[in-house]
Amino acid sequence: MFRWLFLNESALAPAEHAAWKISTLRILLVSGFILEAWVALHSSFRAVERGAYEILLTVISLYALKSVAIWGSRKYPRFSAALLLLNIYGIASAISIFTRDPELAKLGYLLVYITPILARIFFHSGLALILMLLNTIPYISVISGYSHSLEGHHPIPDAEIYIHTLFYFFFNICLPLAVFRILYALDATLVQYQDTSGALQVSHAQYQEVFENAGTALLLTDAYGQILQANQQANHLLGRNPQTDSELALFGWLSLDESFKLSQADEVAGLRTSAYRTRDGKLVALDNISQTSTEHYIVALRDVSGLHKMQHALKASIERQDYLSSHDALTNLPNRDMLRQFLQQKLENLSTDQVTALVSFRLNSVRQANQQYGAHTGDVLLRRFADELTQVLPKNCFCARLRSIVFSFVIDQLHSPADVVQFVDQIREAMPRELMVNGELLLVQFSAGIAVLRPEDKDPDELIRRSEVALDTSRRGSDQNVTLFDEHDANQIRRNVEIEVGILNGLKAGEFHLMYQPKVDRDGRIAGVEALIRWISPTLGKVAPSEFIPMAERSGLVRQVSNFVIEQSCSQIRAWLDEFGHSPVVAINLAVSDIARPDLISLIDDTCARFRIATSYLELEITETGLIANEQQSIEHLNVLKNRGFGIAIDDFGTGYSSLSKLSHFPAHTVKIDRSFVAQIGYNRKSEMIVKAIVSLAEILACNTIAEGVENESQEQFLKEVGCQYFQGYLYYRPMDLDGMRTLLSQPGLNLSADQMVAERMLKTGNTAA
Repeated sequence: MFRWLFLNESALAPAEHAAWKISTLRILLVSGFILEAWVALHSSFRAVERGAYEILLTVISLYALKSVAIWGSRKYPRFSAALLLLNIYGIASAISIFTRDPELAKLGYLLVYITPILARIFFHSGLALILMLLNTIPYISVISGYSHSLEGHHPIPDAEIYIHTLFYFFFNICLPLAVFRILYALDATLVQYQDTSGALQVSHAQYQEVFENAGTALLLTDAYGQILQANQQANHLLGRNPQTDSELALFGWLSLDESFKLSQADEVAGLRTSAYRTRDGKLVALDNISQTSTEHYIVALRDVSGLHKMQHALKASIERQDYLSSHDALTNLPNRDMLRQFLQQKLENLSTDQVTALVSFRLNSVRQANQQYGAHTGDVLLRRFADELTQVLPKNCFCARLRSIVFSFVIDQLHSPADVVQFVDQIREAMPRELMVNGELLLVQFSAGIAVLRPEDKDPDELIRRSEVALDTSRRGSDQNVTLFDEHDANQIRRNVEIEVGILNGLKAGEFHLMYQPKVDRDGRIAGVEALIRWISPTLGKVAPSEFIPMAERSGLVRQVSNFVIEQSCSQIRAWLDEFGHSPVVAINLAVSDIARPDLISLIDDTCARFRIATSYLELEITETGLIANEQQSIEHLNVLKNRGFGIAIDDFGTGYSSLSKLSHFPAHTVKIDRSFVAQIGYNRKSEMIVKAIVSLAEILACNTIAEGVENESQEQFLKEVGCQYFQGYLYYRPMDLDGMRTLLSQPGLNLSADQMVAERMLKTGNTAA
C-alpha cells in the first residue's frame, strides 16, 4: 500500500511525470477518499431518511469520480489529476448548492482556491493561470452576497458539521500530507543535487587535471572556432596568453596563407591533416577534431615543426639521390641512364623531315694530364672540358657524360648528315685548344664520333653503341678527327670486342696451342725452333696472331698469353728431353709490356726450375720497338737473363728505327732480319744493301744472324754470300704441330746444331751451365 503511494523517484522514465507528482496525486485522492467516507455515508443516510435523493446522487457521483481518479492514477496520472480538480469543483458546488445558510454556503468556495496550486503541480503554469481567472467567479459571488442555494432542493442536514469536517480533513490532513510528500521529494532532490554537484566538482577537477596534463595540446571551441578553453600546452604552442590576449578565434592564431599539406603517411584516422604557421613561426597540425554532445569541438594540436624539417630534409635527400642517380657526380651533367631516357623520347617522336644525331666526344688528353700531374688534375680537366662544352653548345642541346672521358650530346633540326658534320666541326673550332688547370696550361685534344638516328631505330643503346664505334674509329685515325658511323668499322670493332672477351675464356678452355717452326744453319741442320701461338675458337674460328696479339696488348691480357707460352714451352722441352734425350732450343716471343714486368725474371726462373730444364734451352725474342719503348728496364732485365744463360734475340731487326748507339747497349746474342727485307732480295737493291748492313752490324755486335721468311733458293744463296748464319722459312720447314715435331726429332741420325749454337752463346757470356 505504502509502496504504491510513495513511489521511488527512479521508477519512471525521464520522459514521464516525476514520481513524486504521481505519489502526491495518489496521497490526495486516497486520503480524501478514506477521510471523507464518514461524511459521505452519514450524509447519504440522512438524505435517504428525508427523501433528499439528489443529495444521495451527488455524493455517489462525487465518490465515483474520485474512485475513477484513483484507478486511473496507475496509467493515466494526468487524467486522474484532472478528475481530482473536477472533484474539488464538484464538492465546492455541492456545498454552495445544498446549504441554505448563505454564510455557510460561502465556505464551499474556499475549496476551489486550492485548484491553481494543484494545476501547477500536476499540469503547467498556463492551466494554473486559467483556474486563477476562473476562481474569480466564486470570489465575486461571495463578496457580492449572491446566494447559490436553489429553491426546491433539500438542504444538506448537518451541513455545518460536514463542511467543517471536510475542511478539517482536506486542509489539516490531505493537503499537508501532499505538501509533506512534495517537500520530501524536494529534500531528496536537494540531497541528490548536492551529491551530483559534489561528483560534478570532482569530475570537473579530474577533467581539468586530464585536460591540462593530457600530454598534448587541447582546445575546446564552439562551432565557429571560438576558443572556449585551452590547456597550457595549447596556449604555449599558439603563443597565447589567456590573461591578456583577447583574441578567441582559433584561426586568428593560425595562418591559413602559409598552410600546407602533410605527407600522406602522416594522415590520422583518415583525416588529411594540414599544418598551419603560428604567429611566432611554429608549424602546427590539427591532429584530431572531436565533436561533443553540446555542439562544441575538442581540437588536438601538434607541433610538426620538427617533422616538417625532417620531411624537408628527407625530400631534399630523395631529390639529391634522384639527381645523383641521373647525373654525373664529377661534372653534374646527365649520366648514361638519363641520356638513354632522352634518346628513347627522341626515338618515339622522331621527325622524318629533319636529321637528329648523337655526337660523342672523347677527351684524349686526360691520360697525359694524369700521368704528368696526377689523377686530380685529370678530374679538374674533365670538369673544365664539360663546362666549356656546355657553354658552346646551343641552350636546347642535351649534353651528358656517357662514361669516364666520353661526353655525348644530341643535336636535331638539321637537314642532312653533312650538316651534322659541319655543326660538329663548328663546335670543335669553338672549343679552347688549351685550358689552365692548377696553374698548368693543358692541351685539349679530343676525337668525335657521330651516329645519326634512323627511322627503324628502337633501342637507344644501339644508337649509343654506334656513336662509340664511330668514336673509336675516329680515335684510331687521329686525335682530332671527326667520324660518321660506318658499318664496316662497327663490324671490326665488334669482332675486336669478341676477340678481347674470347682470349681469356680461350686460355681457360684450352683453345690455344703452340706450333713450332724450325731454324736451320748453313748446312741445313736443326739449330732450334720458334714457338708460335695459335688459337682456334669454337665461335670465331681460326684467329691469326696478328689479329689477337695486338688486342691482347691493348686490353692488358698479353701477360696471360705470355704466361701460357712460357709454361707450354718449358713443359714441351721437358717432354722432348724425357722422350728423345735431347731438345732443340725453343725461342719464345715476349710482348713489349712483358719486358717491363717486375715478375718476368722470377717467372722464367721458377718455370724452368719446376720443369727441370737448363736455361740454355730457352731463347727470348724481343722486338726492336719493345727495347726502345722500355730502354732502361729492358737493359736491366736482359742483362740478368743473359747472365743466367737465356738466349736473347732482337726480333724484326731493322724496322724499329733505333740508333746504333742504343743497339750497342742491348745484351743480345742473336739478331733476326725481318722478313720484309728478305722478301725484297732479288727485286730491291736497297733492301739487299740493308740486309748486308744488318749482317755486318751483327758481326760488330758479336751477334748471330737469323733470316726470317726465306722461301726460295735465290734468297738463301744471297744470305749465305753476305754471311748470314741461320735461316728460317718455308724453304726449310713450315710451322709444325706436336706430331710433326715428334716425327722430326725421332729421325735416325738427326744432327742438331743447337748444341754448337748454345756453346757459342755460353762462350760469349762466360756461362758454363749445362
